[in-house]
Amino acid sequence: MTSVAYSGQTDPPGWIAATLALVMGWLSAALALLVLYVAASFVGAISQPYAWSRGAINEWSYAENGTWSILANTAVILIGLVLATVATSWWLRRAHAPVSDGRLATVLFFVGGIPLVTARPWLGVFGFLVALVLVRGWVGRDDRRLAPRRAAVLVAVLAIVVASYGLLHPLWTTGAVPAASVGRYCSILVNVHNAAHAGVTVDRIDATSITESPARPGRLRLAPGANGKDVVRYLGGSGTGEFDLHADYHVFGLALGETLPFRVRLRSNC
Repeated sequence: MTSVAYSGQTDPPGWIAATLALVMGWLSAALALLVLYVAASFVGAISQPYAWSRGAINEWSYAENGTWSILANTAVILIGLVLATVATSWWLRRAHAPVSDGRLATVLFFVGGIPLVTARPWLGVFGFLVALVLVRGWVGRDDRRLAPRRAAVLVAVLAIVVASYGLLHPLWTTGAVPAASVGRYCSILVNVHNAAHAGVTVDRIDATSITESPARPGRLRLAPGANGKDVVRYLGGSGTGEFDLHADYHVFGLALGETLPFRVRLRSNC
């Protein structure tokens, strides 16, 4: 049996090798996340990205709905981090054997641009340059590998957390537009989409952050993949604001609740 020991001072990966590893690792992880996104959408665990639709603010992952949603959103970030770490590490080891996966994950988490949507591309470029320096000067100075089987199990567990939340919280707003006034109230028509492959019965839906009218009477039954509409009434306002519907519903025989954000321009006169 033979073993290879790395000296305390190892040569860092070259600039070109480190740059290629970061770029290809990011792209590989982004592709893997896209595959997971398509799979989750196919089974009804998430809705389609309606961010470009008028009045919709469904920029996946999930709206804040308490501890469960926080865990699901954290799991999404961690899936991206694990995939980016494994892919970047693989590319680095092709030209430079010593790589610390733990250090690499730390770099990618803080400055390396986890392959998720970012609203500040220039900040991402700066982070990439910082990551490049750290990969050459810190990540490549140690050799501790995350076992592939352990990485696969970790991604699977995190995916279960994400899917468990998404399957049981299938309602999304897909648009909100001003509607005809009713008496002294201004009205908004909010479209609600059921992303699940199961029917959802909405027992109660209201918009306590804006409305001064009663909650919607009666039940709203949404077939798999169907859309429903809710009318929100208010006494006037100005500017564009972000507001919430709150829905109490039954899905898969379970009674649950979910907050549904939407964006709309208020009217001062109705």
